[in-house]
Amino acid sequence: MSGVEAKVSVVIPSYGEPKLLPRTLKALTEVNGDGREIIVVVDEPSKEYLNQLRKFDSKIKLIVNEKRQGKVAAYETALKIAEGDYVIFLDDDVEVKSSNFIQAIVEALQEVDIVDVKKVIKRGGFLSRMVYYDYVNMNLANLLFSRFVGKCAAVNGAVFAMRREALEKVGGFKRVICEDLDIGIRAYLAGLSFKFLINVEVEVIPPSSWRSWLKQRKRWAVGAGVWLSMHWRSLAKILFTKPQAALPAILAIFPSLLTLASSLFMGDDLIRKTLFLVSLYLASILPSLTTLFTLVSYGLAFLPVRALAVSLASFTGYLLIYLYASRKLGHGFYFLDFVVYYFIYSPIWLIILLAGLFRVLVLKKTEVEDWIV
Repeated sequence: MSGVEAKVSVVIPSYGEPKLLPRTLKALTEVNGDGREIIVVVDEPSKEYLNQLRKFDSKIKLIVNEKRQGKVAAYETALKIAEGDYVIFLDDDVEVKSSNFIQAIVEALQEVDIVDVKKVIKRGGFLSRMVYYDYVNMNLANLLFSRFVGKCAAVNGAVFAMRREALEKVGGFKRVICEDLDIGIRAYLAGLSFKFLINVEVEVIPPSSWRSWLKQRKRWAVGAGVWLSMHWRSLAKILFTKPQAALPAILAIFPSLLTLASSLFMGDDLIRKTLFLVSLYLASILPSLTTLFTLVSYGLAFLPVRALAVSLASFTGYLLIYLYASRKLGHGFYFLDFVVYYFIYSPIWLIILLAGLFRVLVLKKTEVEDWIV
């Protein structure tokens, strides 16, 4: 089977009134005759917004939930009526930038079981310029696993695609916070083949405010904790058996790890270390004060002189790596933004992650704000 003869289902879960979805639907429905079906499952839309979606009634399958059901429930609902041999999962805050988006994914899925694509952040304000590098990191990690392993340990749920038979082989989605991480590792354990498409690009809308960013990152941190608690043995095995991909991927996603490790283990200031752990604990048990204790933890972990020296040395190495990765992946590189990202944003995000891991692995708490599993 060649081209896009096999039917492909595009599944879009949605909640509320995402401004980008009508534009995305317009782009996806402009091409006819390639066997695609588009299924949109929307939770709690307003009447006005629903009227916008109704304009596409003849070209999409629209399922409306009056009450919020959650992302995984939306996937399950859509898959019950999906007819495609291949399924593309697409978030409602994503804009398709590549004209051959569906065709390229379907062609790749004729060779492998699961596909991820390059994601870039729409650059604008300061927050978006920081999140931009998070996605450079994720793309680099996916590229490493695609090139050196041929399997994925996780996918980025904004956009990814699977063969229908591969999805059924892993048992579909589980009701977990980070369903994309979960299905990625289960795909790895099932031996499913993976490819990352550098030349297929989508644009992701970043969080609209720092408050929204913090809510998202706390959810990601707890979700990562649940993922780690469920699959830590498998993840450890991947780290030791595939270090050529796993280790650089971890260091790419969390560039502050080296500085944090040097700060905690190279010095001899017991009081500072104790205060750091106490502050991290408080950030875990007091979500409303996460911002305060994250800043305290940042100061304790990343400002000592020795840590600064290691940080400057590792910054130089990361600078060269990011320059290469940006060129390889087709991303722009902005030096001043990268400096702020490396020395301030990345450490803060790492501390939030550690607080979330502590919350799950030690305190056994998995609830998150404004999210339905």
